[in-house]
Amino acid sequence: MTNITSSKNKITIKSLAKVLGVSHTTVSNAWNNPEKLSRELREQILNYAQKKGFQGPDKLARALRTGHANAVGVIFNDAMSYVFVDTHDINLMRGIASACEKEGLNLVLIPLNHQPGHAPSPVTALVDGYILNATYQHDAIIQQTLARTLPIVTLDFSLPQYSSVSIDNARAMQDVSEYLLEKGHRNFGIIAFPSRKGAEGLQPLTAPISGDNAVMLTRVNACHKTLTAHDPSTQCWLYQTEHDEDHGALAAEALLQKYPQITALICLSDRFAAGAVRYCTQNNIMIPHQVAITGFDNTTAESQGIGLTTISQDAMKKGQLALELLLSNGPVAHVELEHQFIIRESA
Repeated sequence: MTNITSSKNKITIKSLAKVLGVSHTTVSNAWNNPEKLSRELREQILNYAQKKGFQGPDKLARALRTGHANAVGVIFNDAMSYVFVDTHDINLMRGIASACEKEGLNLVLIPLNHQPGHAPSPVTALVDGYILNATYQHDAIIQQTLARTLPIVTLDFSLPQYSSVSIDNARAMQDVSEYLLEKGHRNFGIIAFPSRKGAEGLQPLTAPISGDNAVMLTRVNACHKTLTAHDPSTQCWLYQTEHDEDHGALAAEALLQKYPQITALICLSDRFAAGAVRYCTQNNIMIPHQVAITGFDNTTAESQGIGLTTISQDAMKKGQLALELLLSNGPVAHVELEHQFIIRESA
């Protein structure tokens, strides 16, 4: 017969305190504020609790009672696994996590790209604030999150009422575009992540593009503005796709096969650029003599033995600053980090 402990005999902090002859605050401190107890007293409490099968205070109940969850939610566009394979986001999360460790906080990862029927719910997530990492601003979850009264910091885009951390993405793409123009290129392909959920495929870039992925829009539209301002006869085509190396290769194939006059591929990430380099080398397209390729993030120094021209940014510092801003009680601040244009042999 299964032995079920009744709620009447349930072990709690108060019941432990009564048996041990200490206050319930003292018992609570054994888990929540161990520095307030002597080593001997804390070990006595924990050892007795373990014998009785008590694992510690109910964190859910504590969060509801105090209004503090001691956790931070990070919302991002991609699937959960993305932050463990994308080098930029790995460094970003390392920055956030290292800052959280100093503050004794936990992380809750909330992807916007999820399986049907498994939608995350940041509205009910037990967190004390959110970091929005280059998210789709019109997504229902983002709108619900913004409606809460919790602190928010945005990354790579800004909202007037919240602090943000970013580089000057427009200036970075202007640096890339001006350099390629100086090299004599006039026909360009841009490989980008989606401007909005579901956007994909090839299109001529004859006017600024719209959507709700601010970092994509900023980078692509900065390219368009710079390229067309220099020479109205400049031609440019955009390919929006999923963000990884394989899709970067597919995008390069689609662009170069349909528009063989393209001599430069501007990629919104090094992952896209690595895929484009792979496609070109496998098809005997000489880099940079036939096609120049640029990336973004400086996460891949070289691809297929070819040094990658790219934009460098400090993703780890970006994450650390985001957490610091989230915890500060100061005025809204928009922090702009430095970037560096690194020229290597791919362009």
